[in-house]
Parts: sequence; structure tokens; C-alpha cells
Amino acid sequence: GRRNALQDYQKSDSTQLVVVSPDSSHLTKSRILSITKCAKTCSRGKRLPFICRAFLYDHRNRKCQWLSFDRNSPGVQSHQSFYYDLYQKKDYVRECIVGTGQSYRGTRSVTLSGILCQAWASPIPHEHKFMSKRYRKKDLRENFCRNPDNSTVGPWCFTTDPRPHLRHQECGIPQCSQVECITCNGEDYRGPMDYTENGKECQRWDLDEPHKHTYHPK
Repeated sequence: GRRNALQDYQKSDSTQLVVVSPDSSHLTKSRILSITKCAKTCSRGKRLPFICRAFLYDHRNRKCQWLSFDRNSPGVQSHQSFYYDLYQKKDYVRECIVGTGQSYRGTRSVTLSGILCQAWASPIPHEHKFMSKRYRKKDLRENFCRNPDNSTVGPWCFTTDPRPHLRHQECGIPQCSQVECITCNGEDYRGPMDYTENGKECQRWDLDEPHKHTYHPK
């Protein structure tokens, strides 16, 4: 079967994101939809006037609210809300990577050796090619660590140190498989790893596709 779009999201039960400091970049759009179609629209982004980073789902009214922000965005707070579940794109909210981290969209902006990253939109102190329109889909925002060229070292950035030998550095973002170790049989493991040892994506516990099972969260 087809891959369910909900696989892209980290779910927070009974949680709502609230904008406490209004900003022109904090955009939303709402529509009555099934939760699967809501996730699919956010992932594809074709019918939205902004890049969708998360969505709220109101189970009482079957209403979907797409968000241009997530819990890491400035001016945003999370609150307990019985009727809402929050779904945030994993690539934006987790500080670990799978593989080379090409899909990483987190907010780390310091290199492995502690040097502040240079803004992608700036040619100072290092000129580079990643300011071109060709890299628009790589999410080269601010000075966040990214991997636009699929480097084997993982997410990296140009540094604010003008010395040529420190032009760019890796950011040292850990693999999700290394964030938490397991003890005994791993029954207490609560880490973010969602791929099997041989690279297959794990099915969400709250979905019955492609495999039916009895281990639902509730």
C-alpha cells in the first residue's frame, strides 16, 4: 500500500500551539478534513500559501488547522487542550538525524567545535554557491545547520570564522539511533529512532496500515 503521510509527524496528545507574540510569518489555514488528508496536504503543501511545519487536529469538529510554525518557532507556546492533537513534522522538531541528515530542519546553528554558523543568505565572511535559487527547497534559513549537498558528514554550515581552513564545519548532530541507549531488552526505551536496523521505516503504532496489530497507544 501507499505510505501514510502521518509517518512524517511527531504526535503530541491534547496539545495546542498558541501564538503569544504575533508575527507576519505565523500563518494558518483551516478546513474540515479527515486526519489522513490533513497530513497529506501539509506534507505536499500544494494547496497552502506557506510551508506547512505542523497541524492541529480538532477531533470534536473534525477540523484541520495547518500551521507555518512549530514549537521551536519564536513567539509560540504549547498548551494543554483536550480537544486538540498536535502533529509536527519530525524533521523540524527533533535534534537528531537518520542517515546523512539531508532532511534535517532543526535549529542548531553552532558547529561541532563551537563556532557560530554563518547565515546562508550572507556572503560574509565566506562566499558560496548556496545562495542561488537552485537551493530553495533545501530550507537554507537563517544560519541553521543543513546538508544541501548530501555530505556524508551530515548537516554542516559555513562558519563565522574568516580563516580559510575553518570555512565550513560539520555540526555534530547525533544519529537518532545514538540519542538513547537501551538496557536489558529495551522495554524502557523512549528514544526517537523510527527506522529498523536494515533501514526500513517503522509503522506508526496508531495506524493499522500496512500491518494490522493490537498494540495501539490507547
